[in-house]
Amino acid sequence: MTANLTKDVTMRYADLAPQTSSGAVPVLLLHGFGSTFDMNWGAAGWPRVLETAGRRVIGPDLRGHGSSDKPTESELYLPEHFVSDLVALLDELGVESVDVVGYSMGARLAWALALAVPDRVRRLVLGGFGPTDLLAGVGESAPGEGDGPFDQVFNTVAALPGNDPEALAACARGQAARPFTRTPHPAGIPTLLVAGAKDALAVDAEGLAADCGGTFVEIPGRDHVNAVSSRIFKQVVLDFLQD
Repeated sequence: MTANLTKDVTMRYADLAPQTSSGAVPVLLLHGFGSTFDMNWGAAGWPRVLETAGRRVIGPDLRGHGSSDKPTESELYLPEHFVSDLVALLDELGVESVDVVGYSMGARLAWALALAVPDRVRRLVLGGFGPTDLLAGVGESAPGEGDGPFDQVFNTVAALPGNDPEALAACARGQAARPFTRTPHPAGIPTLLVAGAKDALAVDAEGLAADCGGTFVEIPGRDHVNAVSSRIFKQVVLDFLQD
């Protein structure tokens, strides 16, 4: 499904009903940089797991990604624009409250959403994410031209079919213009951080969990790419959301 929610961007999203109604709030899944709902979550089996557990799943392709519009102006990728997209989507669907599960960039945006509208986020899961500013210096050079962890990610995802390297570069610059900060943190929202033991992009996720009074779970043997498909990841999230 698609919706023109914020005038400048049309968003594609999935809205998947649970197999059995449980009365639980829906789960909003936010994918990572250069990915899509289907690639990040669908291919790893998350919708099936959540639907089986009685959870409605809402999964957008974030602006600049997948089948959503891909503007090439950096200022259209400031985190607050993503937050506006997500709030407008929840309004469009008549959803008052969600559990949010974000991965990588999606985790950063989940944090921003919880800060902006804490009354609409019941529980918060941040996967593959830590407080280190991986986008430092992106504004001064073209993404992918350096040798840092993010440059490697950019070059990998920019080459994927369907991706627009110019839009992704604009997205990176827009995110870099608002560096992530550990404070303030979402107050009063139970928070879970999950990262692979070999994830170089989630450095000090455990420290961030401690800062915000949350819980941290490390997935043995997994890195940034394959942690999302881990059965351990899925199970700890199911348990956390059911508490």
